[in-house]
Amino acid sequence: MLSYVFAALSALGSILLVFGTQIHWLWILPICVGMYVALNALFFLGLWFSTIFLPKKDPIDKPRNFYGIIQFVCDWVMTCLRVKISFEGMEKFPKEPFVLVSNHVSNFDPVVVLAKVKRRKIAFISKPSNFKIPVAGPYTHNAGFLAIDRQNAMKAMRTIKRASELVVSEQMIMGIYPEGTRSKTGELLEFKEGAFLLAKRAKAPVVVITTKGTDKIAKRMILRSTKVELNVIEIIDAETVQNMKLGDLSAHVRESIANALQ
Repeated sequence: MLSYVFAALSALGSILLVFGTQIHWLWILPICVGMYVALNALFFLGLWFSTIFLPKKDPIDKPRNFYGIIQFVCDWVMTCLRVKISFEGMEKFPKEPFVLVSNHVSNFDPVVVLAKVKRRKIAFISKPSNFKIPVAGPYTHNAGFLAIDRQNAMKAMRTIKRASELVVSEQMIMGIYPEGTRSKTGELLEFKEGAFLLAKRAKAPVVVITTKGTDKIAKRMILRSTKVELNVIEIIDAETVQNMKLGDLSAHVRESIANALQ
């Protein structure tokens, strides 16, 4: 939405500038593009400046309510990159907090989810390096997004424990990609059990979705539009999550996603 507002303001501003001065009308398009780029740059700089006042490394006892800002910015980024997102089955989301799992093919995967899921608290568990990204890192850190060190089992377990506490206490959706890393070939990797341990500890349902098309965003960027498809393929209620063995639950979800992708 914000990107469209900037485009409208740029068009109006360029028209008023050209007709209010002696500039030739052929300059309308270049001026409009320049204004659009400048408005987006100023917006980003404003966000970056605001992060100066945010804690960047200290553990967060209580997440700040930045979800609306994060979702708004993700929507803005996707619009700027000409990404069209469809999310089938989102109306099936449980009202109670849940754990969201999906296949992982791009660094844009959580961004498209955040751009599309509105009016719900949602955070992701991600690798530590993502929290060093300018603007995104400080905001997500303070909103309750968690870094997981998969090379250290004890630290990883502490992250899972903290995530389960946030699901229960903050009534939030916690997203995690069971593959642990993005698949560079598109083929489904082996699943880690952390996502399902999190659901068991939080006594929460598991919502299983598939993600398609995000791997094309970086290749096309602004030059071509990209269609991304998100689909809810299964919702496993909390009771079933508790009754299934961890390995069986992980294998079942992986098989569901693999079948849906085929």
